[in-house]
Amino acid sequence: MKFLSPDSPLGRWMAFFLDALLISIAWCILCIPVVTVGAATAALHKVAHNWMRNRAECTLKDFWEAFRGNLKGGTLVWLIMLLPLALILFSAYAIWIALVPVPVAIKWVTLIAGLIWLSTAVYAFPLQALFDNRPLRTVTNALRISASYLVHTLVLDVLILLAVFVTLLIPFGAAFYIPLCAFLGARPVWSVFRKVMRMSGVSATPEGENT
Repeated sequence: MKFLSPDSPLGRWMAFFLDALLISIAWCILCIPVVTVGAATAALHKVAHNWMRNRAECTLKDFWEAFRGNLKGGTLVWLIMLLPLALILFSAYAIWIALVPVPVAIKWVTLIAGLIWLSTAVYAFPLQALFDNRPLRTVTNALRISASYLVHTLVLDVLILLAVFVTLLIPFGAAFYIPLCAFLGARPVWSVFRKVMRMSGVSATPEGENT
């Protein structure tokens, strides 16, 4: 039964899936207070990034340490993004759920604003997890990167929207869909960050990584 030993490829993958399951549950629990969504999501991207690059540092302990390290910065990034998100969601509710009559132009503006917010978010929390910057600069950098690398951004947006769609169809697995997106998106996000760092003349290994 060597193929079931902890050192076997199957054993390592089973350990990874167990760790990922525990991290997903922890992420979901830490998102319940709402105010800690940013720190929890940054921590999620941190462990996903470390696993993608090193196939290591993907345990519940690593997630908790990343959460504590990103508690202040991640929370501030989230609070900066929370106000526009609330406005977008309120508008979307009024237009498509409450069926308030509005001009078509406002519908398009709301839809585009939502896509811009999502495109910013897919980079903002990984940036917070991997680099030391002021929260406002992190958000503005994320917005600029999302506009500069549209193909990557659209792929990541589709991944998140697919997770939302699956959540509506199969809600009992909602705790696992976004964490899965973080792990699947870790490589394309890092490829974008490497391109940005090369263009800026910065080493491909971020020196100011949070822990």
